[in-house]
Amino acid sequence: MTLQAIILAAGSGTRLRPLTLETPKCLLDVGGKTILARQLERIAAAGITRAVIVTGYLAEQVEAHLATHTPPISVTLTPNPDFATTGNCMSVLAARGKIDAGGIVLCDGDVVLTGDALRRLAVAPAASALLLDTETPLAAEEIKVLLDGQGSVRRLGKQLVPAECAGESIGVQKVSGPALPILWATLEAMRDAGDTQGYYEDAFQRMISAGVPFRTVPISHGEWTEIDDLADLEDARARFAR
Repeated sequence: MTLQAIILAAGSGTRLRPLTLETPKCLLDVGGKTILARQLERIAAAGITRAVIVTGYLAEQVEAHLATHTPPISVTLTPNPDFATTGNCMSVLAARGKIDAGGIVLCDGDVVLTGDALRRLAVAPAASALLLDTETPLAAEEIKVLLDGQGSVRRLGKQLVPAECAGESIGVQKVSGPALPILWATLEAMRDAGDTQGYYEDAFQRMISAGVPFRTVPISHGEWTEIDDLADLEDARARFAR
């Protein structure tokens, strides 16, 4: 089965201002490389040869950057013209027309990875799975994951009680096989119902509630970080200086 990556890079990164006033978040520097370059390197190292990048805010800068910095894999850009008024669920749907049959590895555009976690996700036997950090303390902002007795995802979302959850879904996941057309249909149903403000995890939850299995693949705290604000960026620059 062929996997393709989707990178969500449409957001305006308001919590990183003033740095993002003229630069999209994915092009911020972390240890001498852009966040986007680091993601593409990890995707290539996982054996994935193609990525679709969903753009929105300052999309022309992403296009210009890729024109002058040759990526290690084939890259296609696709816009989410409604990025400023919709949630990231609609950015995922914006990539549909560029994705072939098979499967996707869906990546939030502000996650910095190291090591081989993405490869472990790609080769995991489960058709659909989330990278799960069980080490980092949970608070209100994290996408928390509640597992059933067999280790499958039962619920995920920010609103869950931290003490009941197994860990944090870091924003990197695989959806493949029969689950992929179900994902597209679920996102389309959300769009048609006017439910366009949510997260793609809302679509995952609908799928899970309908019986689509999602498993988890562990990732340690030291293998990743998410860059939401200026403090996160400084932490990432300290941790990933090389």
